Amino acid sequence: MGREKERVLEMVADGTITAAEGAKLLEALGTAHTDKTSGRKRGTGTSSVLSEIGPMIQATIGDIFKGKKSYEEYENVNLKDVEFVDEAAEPGGELIIRGSVHRGGSMSVALVRSEDNTIRASVDDGTPVKMGNKDNKRIMFWSSGELTVYVPDCLGSVKVYSRGGGISSSNVRIPVELKTMGGGIRITRPGDSFFIKTMGGGLDISLDSSWKGNSKAKTMGGGISVHLLEAVPVLVKASTLGGSITATGENASVVSDTGNGYGKSKIAVRYGDGGSELSVVSMGGGIVIEESADE
Repeated sequence: MGREKERVLEMVADGTITAAEGAKLLEALGTAHTDKTSGRKRGTGTSSVLSEIGPMIQATIGDIFKGKKSYEEYENVNLKDVEFVDEAAEPGGELIIRGSVHRGGSMSVALVRSEDNTIRASVDDGTPVKMGNKDNKRIMFWSSGELTVYVPDCLGSVKVYSRGGGISSSNVRIPVELKTMGGGIRITRPGDSFFIKTMGGGLDISLDSSWKGNSKAKTMGGGISVHLLEAVPVLVKASTLGGSITATGENASVVSDTGNGYGKSKIAVRYGDGGSELSVVSMGGGIVIEESADE
């Protein structure tokens, strides 16, 4: 499986994944093909490669995609049940939201820009959320239903880590980090940098001229759509394994394009002059970048 290992090294070299993440994938790839007597047939395309890798590789990639932070980090935090959160935000503080769906349940979270310096949050079915504090961080847990959180501009950042369910963010002005397993992520009109990552869902990104700050988006098992609303100056670097990339718009200027080969594609396209950089990576899906008059 030399070509797959080569592709992993390419992804490390261009910054798509870290060296540590690449090492995990290389180890898993090597383990998957150690037993030469298993009778497995080597695939020649991405779909056969992915099916050949099987659950072990998916578990390895899952470890990469879910990030280093763990729930155990907050086990000793004093948490209180709150049915409706309505509290003043700590200027420059960090809001961390964590969710883990129960078997047979469903959950999602929607971030919305707050009109004042107050954090407000509630679950649509009335289920209480758990609130706590740790090192200038306000921590929120929920486990079912649709959680809506109003995020004030005075916070330093907001982070969401969810095990199950989708995440959306609309008009949030501060840096955002969103990660989920088993759902999609939609981010609309962000005002600052963002990092979004999912395993098992697609990504939908809508940017307007208020967006500032280099950002990244990664998915395994889904496609990525990037909508450029208004005239947004941006350099988009897109890479996919198992899909194609389409970039359209009258302001689009292709900087580099490796074309499609062995199930992978990589392109850098600039819209307008200057602006921030957006990196989008998909493993198992296509990428579409387009200029849009509106959402």
